[in-house]
Amino acid sequence: MKKLFIFSCAVALSMWGCSSDDTTPSAVDPTDSSNSATPDNPGNPDNPGEGGSASPQGGTIFYPSNKNVDGANAFYNGWMTNFYVSFSEEVAPADEIYYSDSKLPLLRQSARIKFDQPSYTVSEGIGYGMLVAAFQGDKARYDALMNYYLAFRYSPDAGDYYMMWKITGFKTGLGSSATDADLDIAASLLVAHEKWGAPNGDNTYLQHAIEEGSSIMGKEVNATTHLAVPANDGAILSTGAVYNISYFSLVAFKLLSIYDTDRSAQWNQTLEASIEYMKKVQDAGNGLWPDWSDVDGNPKDPENGSSTGKLCDHWGLEGVRIPWRLVWYYAWFGDDRVKAMIQKAAEFAVGITGGDINMTLNRYKYQGEVQTSGVGGGSAAYKGAFCALGMIDSKYADFLASCNDNLLNTPLASGTNYFAPSIQLLYLQLLNGNMSR
Repeated sequence: MKKLFIFSCAVALSMWGCSSDDTTPSAVDPTDSSNSATPDNPGNPDNPGEGGSASPQGGTIFYPSNKNVDGANAFYNGWMTNFYVSFSEEVAPADEIYYSDSKLPLLRQSARIKFDQPSYTVSEGIGYGMLVAAFQGDKARYDALMNYYLAFRYSPDAGDYYMMWKITGFKTGLGSSATDADLDIAASLLVAHEKWGAPNGDNTYLQHAIEEGSSIMGKEVNATTHLAVPANDGAILSTGAVYNISYFSLVAFKLLSIYDTDRSAQWNQTLEASIEYMKKVQDAGNGLWPDWSDVDGNPKDPENGSSTGKLCDHWGLEGVRIPWRLVWYYAWFGDDRVKAMIQKAAEFAVGITGGDINMTLNRYKYQGEVQTSGVGGGSAAYKGAFCALGMIDSKYADFLASCNDNLLNTPLASGTNYFAPSIQLLYLQLLNGNMSR
């Protein structure tokens, strides 16, 4: 495989980490994918329609009037049933001789998230799995997924703690990284530290997060622009020539600035550069962002052969993650610049759909005339993105309630396509209060 094929992105041929459009938690057995879990911090169910600051320094967001924690929990359980598999479920004891002796102790306590090709796992899926399990308060599954990450870090002996981007089952990992996955893993580790580690004086999660952060800052952040590049190696993806805004996890940058004290100033610099870049790119377009852009913010093909690359002048299957990342950050940490970006995108979303989430399309032009038909009905991932934007203002209350109802009543997609259900789950957690700090 060529070196440029190294990171997760949305590709029609399902070669990447995203696919095409198509505490009692310790009692949960991570080897049993039928177990359910409920969140230990479900937000503010007594006032579901009121603005709820996620922390004293956070911004005010508005939950749907039909906020439904149980519905989000049910979707989480279904997602885990479909995509989570433990080592003991997949590997018979007699077959353990075929696995790395050095990794076997970790692997026996690990689990993975199945990719579109179920015999594979991508780091993006592990990042999503660790995030949703942490938000859900599902410590047993979280720890099992973390152990898989630890087993397939790039080269910890050399100080490279980011994750190999694609792994065959529990066996062999492919080199190079996917920066979005590494940032999601780091953020999840710090969420886990705050949830389970810090109260007990256990710094295991924190240490892993700092190690991961050192590799991200060292190999996945451009030293000139201070922006996160898509991968640690390969073609133009590690040079600062191309960026994917949906990879910019503002929460990860902020949390690392708090906890990774040796690099706090660098993380703050990356956070500031990311917000300013996102604002500049949004202001040059219709209200959303292109899937891929260059150092100046212009749409750019990342030259990785992906369908989103060829349509880089669109907000598409990469960009569906941006509203989640922005609203999550604003709820936890505030920032008027981020609020303004969410408001501008919300005006576009509600305006272009006429306030009817069912009118959402797959993909929108970043600049120029915006289509209102002819692309096809938007999937749950696109609807989730537009729905979350409505959390910024109480004037979108009706829109927010209708689209939350739409997402809750859109069944988990059948088949092996994991990306759209994963994004749907992240939005359901955000909308229904499971992503509170």
